[in-house]
Amino acid sequence: MDKFARYYAWFLLIATALPAVVRLVQAKNFAHITSERISDEKRRARHRMWGWVSLIGSGVLIPVYFLYSRQRWMMVAFFIGILTGVEMIANAKSPEPDSLARQNLYFGFAYALAAAATWFFLIRR
Repeated sequence: MDKFARYYAWFLLIATALPAVVRLVQAKNFAHITSERISDEKRRARHRMWGWVSLIGSGVLIPVYFLYSRQRWMMVAFFIGILTGVEMIANAKSPEPDSLARQNLYFGFAYALAAAATWFFLIRR
């Protein structure tokens, strides 16, 4: 793995481990913060839009992976981008604190799995 890929792998690990910890340890508090942040319909629409941008942007990695470089970090980044996009869209769809607290537990677990996958597939090898 080249120098850039190694740094990016560590970035992916941090970018998945920290959200996992926050969502699992402080699910209700984070739900209230998120609910307040997206309480306005305009902000919720922007949050949803960024979720779609994350989904579509992640899709760009697939052809780049197959046609250009076939580096492992691209596949891991693809799945993390999909996870982030789905979370943002789900948050915008159900912005109530109780729903967000439940979603935080689900997505916290998913981010923990993504962090473990990042460790095992990119860093540990």
